[in-house]
Amino acid sequence: MANRIRELRKRTGLNQNALAKRIGTTSQQVSHLETGRRKLTQDWMERLAAGLDCEPAAFLFPANELPLTRPLSPGDPTMRTANIERRTNETKIRVAVNIDGTGEFTVNTGIGFLDHMLEQLARHSLINLDIQAKGDLHIDYHHTTEDTGIAIGQAVNKALGDLSGITRYGSALIPMDETLSRVSLDVSGRPYLIWRVEFSRPKLGEMDTELFKEWFQAFSQAAGITLHVDNLYGQNSHHIVESCYKGLARALRQAVQIDPRKADTVPSTKGVLGGSL
Repeated sequence: MANRIRELRKRTGLNQNALAKRIGTTSQQVSHLETGRRKLTQDWMERLAAGLDCEPAAFLFPANELPLTRPLSPGDPTMRTANIERRTNETKIRVAVNIDGTGEFTVNTGIGFLDHMLEQLARHSLINLDIQAKGDLHIDYHHTTEDTGIAIGQAVNKALGDLSGITRYGSALIPMDETLSRVSLDVSGRPYLIWRVEFSRPKLGEMDTELFKEWFQAFSQAAGITLHVDNLYGQNSHHIVESCYKGLARALRQAVQIDPRKADTVPSTKGVLGGSL
């Protein structure tokens, strides 16, 4: 039974710490459950099932007959999900996404402010995000910021597949106190970034504000998205960047929705997306 817990956890792309956070316990408790050092009671099965998005009965099946996680709806047994692992001499990053999620997130990049922005991205796009990153933060935050954008973009691109059925375009105007930002995008397979954002401060906390453009550039390139980000006005740098991430989230949420009238069709007169109109 312990192996079944581990198999389900790996299938959903969660490490022990991420699962523990989801179900309100410690990674040590999860480890004890997986190894059989703690009894798997009905209560624990229900808590684990909620965190792993499966039924409690999943823990009673043989390892080679594990049921799939809950479907999006009775009529659609598949979700658009992807897992990406990116390893370089500078960073080690794992990302799991569920495009058809509910905005759940587990984010740990080692950069507090970036974590906060990625949590906003998940919450407002309704894309489930599990991000675990370790980078050379003793040098600076550049590599971790950029590579996290690449990995998330790659995961979104992979989860969307050939882009059949998506709405394709999305746009959002996001006010945040004195700030107003506009984000417009085209999930086209043709990456391009227009960044018209200026900050009055060089840093937010310990993070260089110039790195936010690097993140958006990396994300748009890896995701294959044409992305225009404009801060129309604002003074507070925190408000400015947060409105940009929330704008990306809301625009992306529109663009990746399935158009029920053209659910099996690529939204392009060319019949394909990527290097086409």
